[in-house]
Amino acid sequence: MKGLYFSFLALITLSPTSYALEGSNLSDLEGYTVAKVTKVDGDFEGCDYDKKIPLTNGWTLTCNSYHYAYSYMPEAVVMTRDIGAGFSIKAVIGDYVYDMEPVSK
Repeated sequence: MKGLYFSFLALITLSPTSYALEGSNLSDLEGYTVAKVTKVDGDFEGCDYDKKIPLTNGWTLTCNSYHYAYSYMPEAVVMTRDIGAGFSIKAVIGDYVYDMEPVSK
């Protein structure tokens, strides 16, 4: 039993870090589809209203919310939902869902 405990501890210690969204955050994504999985181009210091976030695929998102976080070139999952005249945009960066400016069709 002691060997099993140490094996489990070693597995946890050597596993790469992963992020998980809480269920309450997932409800914000209902009706959205994944448009692109890419990375933030350079340092990411969270969102502030009207701040531009450049992505490595050439897209630029504009923040429509505020939340501070820091990481270097984190993965960004861009989610879209058709709202008639355009698309509502959300971006999952790290373990947080950010509201972005809508995009016209």
